[in-house]
Amino acid sequence: MVKPTLSFSEALNASTSKIFDCKGRSRRSEFWWSYLAAFVLSAVLPFLSPLLMLATIPLTIRRLHDTGRSGWWWGVGALLNVGIFIMVFFWLVSSFFYTSNVYEYGNDEFNNMAYENMSFMVKFFIYLAIIYIYRIVLIVFCCQDSEFFENKYGPSPKYGEEGLGDL
Repeated sequence: MVKPTLSFSEALNASTSKIFDCKGRSRRSEFWWSYLAAFVLSAVLPFLSPLLMLATIPLTIRRLHDTGRSGWWWGVGALLNVGIFIMVFFWLVSSFFYTSNVYEYGNDEFNNMAYENMSFMVKFFIYLAIIYIYRIVLIVFCCQDSEFFENKYGPSPKYGEEGLGDL
């Protein structure tokens, strides 16, 4: 038997009762209503934004579980974000050393610095494109319907333990 869509308050109750739990499954309505609430709270109270982002991690993992996917799909995005920060950090460090050498060695070092900056920008935008493609894929995964039957992450919160039953 298909259970009806959760209301806003039911979805928030369901997500906040399992706020630190990465096990199990979460329905689409629970996921999207909770993300809407986190977005609005972040807009109204921006200092809460990092805390709300952390609070949505287990929810996203449970949503992925509901579609039959591992929570490591979320982990891939985290690794991509760490990678881009490392890339920018090394570019800043190398730019600092190139800048200090320009004054000492002149135009040749300036041309090398310009080439390195262009090379970095190309790599940066390619990496950014990969991150945005990944995010689109993750949104598509989160928009998909629940698996009908119990999967390795638990029973379906939408269809119950019997799956589709008599549908």
